[in-house]
Amino acid sequence: MKLRFLTLFALLFAFPLHAEEHDYGPPIAVCLNKHTIPYINTTIPAVDIVNDAYKACGNIVDEWNNERTSLPREMVIKQDKELRDMYIRMIEIRRKAGEAKK
Repeated sequence: MKLRFLTLFALLFAFPLHAEEHDYGPPIAVCLNKHTIPYINTTIPAVDIVNDAYKACGNIVDEWNNERTSLPREMVIKQDKELRDMYIRMIEIRRKAGEAKK
């Protein structure tokens, strides 16, 4: 009985720890989240955070661009701008929400 309890206890803590290592979503979003979210509570301008994230995720951004070669050029440009703007807005909105809580 004690061994079964210990096994269950170990599994209970092992699953959440294992799940934290794996992020879900498109690789571009996972990488950009990893390089933007930790910097939300800093004083670094949101545009600089996003630009640095795109540089850090360069290989994944290139792969994403290669996957969209069949799309019209205007659509690709619009998607790129909207994604970049969304990350900038996300950082700014979270910062404002954090200030409002204080």
